[in-house]
Amino acid sequence: MGKHQEDEEKEEEKRDEEKEEEKEKEDEEKHDDKVIEVGDYSNMEAPSSLKTLCRYVETTLLPEDKILQFTIDKEVFGGERDTFLLPEDITQFAGMEEIGATVLAVYMRYLHDVLKQANMCSMVGFIDPATVSANSGTIADR
Repeated sequence: MGKHQEDEEKEEEKRDEEKEEEKEKEDEEKHDDKVIEVGDYSNMEAPSSLKTLCRYVETTLLPEDKILQFTIDKEVFGGERDTFLLPEDITQFAGMEEIGATVLAVYMRYLHDVLKQANMCSMVGFIDPATVSANSGTIADR
């Protein structure tokens, strides 16, 4: 192998290492953005329970890469099922951004519990947002 070829290989290795370092730096910046974003939510004017939830996302869910799991009882939508909230779901809710069907379903579960305590469940019925959302099957099935 000639000296010229060895030099080219070393330069190529150096470029690859620089690209990898850039990618790692970008990934760190993305993670830092998430943490700052959640921190901004915890500094806003909001109920203390919402601030506590945002702090939980910032200190526990994001660093440990966790999600929240909820069981929605059969009484709520007609069939028992588990659903999962991501940290992004919570920060979108806290930031008054557009929320998805999962967040609505968890909130409906909470409302059902409140109505149950007041003996008012017979007055309302809930439809699972996942079964009627735009991305769930055909229009006829909804």
